[in-house]
Amino acid sequence: MKNQMNLSIRSLLPVCVLAGWLIAERSAGAAADPTTAECLSASESSLALRRQHKMRDARTQLLTCSAASCPADVRDECTRRVAEANTAIPTIVFAAKDSAGDDLVAVRVTMDGQPIADRLEGTALAIDPGEHTFTFETAGQAKIKKQFVIREGEKDRRERIAFGAPSAASAPTPTAEPASILTSSPNTPADSSSQSSGLGTQRILAIVAAGVGAVGIGVGIVYGLSAKSKHDTANAACPGSLCPNKNGVDLWNQAVSAGNVSTAGFIVGAVGLAGGAALWFMAPHRSEESGEKAATQVGLGLGMLQMKGVW
Repeated sequence: MKNQMNLSIRSLLPVCVLAGWLIAERSAGAAADPTTAECLSASESSLALRRQHKMRDARTQLLTCSAASCPADVRDECTRRVAEANTAIPTIVFAAKDSAGDDLVAVRVTMDGQPIADRLEGTALAIDPGEHTFTFETAGQAKIKKQFVIREGEKDRRERIAFGAPSAASAPTPTAEPASILTSSPNTPADSSSQSSGLGTQRILAIVAAGVGAVGIGVGIVYGLSAKSKHDTANAACPGSLCPNKNGVDLWNQAVSAGNVSTAGFIVGAVGLAGGAALWFMAPHRSEESGEKAATQVGLGLGMLQMKGVW
């Protein structure tokens, strides 16, 4: 009795397997064939995704509404737009290289934080148009981030991704200048930086001396005219060398004082102009200023110009 029961179960086993396979096929067929409502929804979704430049998702919806179970007019329209989406979807080919220039295959790629490839085997990747941030990762190397603007309809764009390139942190730093360049020579004036550019210290002093001379000449002229005027007034009030009138004596004293100031002004002006000219024409050229030169000392005073130096 027991043997007969085992035989019956064994004979029914193929029948049960066949029935299960038929049920699974029917369920799969039902899942693969979208309903009319699903076809219409997929068609509408594809239009919205197309406006958002999500071309790959739009194509997925168009494939759904292109199924044979969809109404004929919807199916034909979706089939037509699938071809348009395939033309509009851009593709890109990444070529990863190591520091020796050899190809790298085991490179993981993400776009805007979403994985798009686990390996780079030279095939083109379909990408939505727009600006995207790509991250490339491979063992033993630092991550590389790149930003690309992907254009609609652009096919098989080539981009080289180089791993192991020297970074800014590892780039050689410039060596410091020798101490002999940074340190001034003992005979070099303290303001050698000003001598290496612009007019130079000696020419600047020449301009200052000439300015003082011009001021001196101006003072001499003003007080000279004042002395002449006071002299005429004093001579009219009290002619002769002896004058008992106190007012006349004061006028003569003022005339003499103005004359003295005028004379001092002319002397300072002459010395200043002469000293300025001497300093200007005796100043070394820029090429000479870069060598060892003794410092020139210039002293200005009332009616005096003192210079010390070696030329």
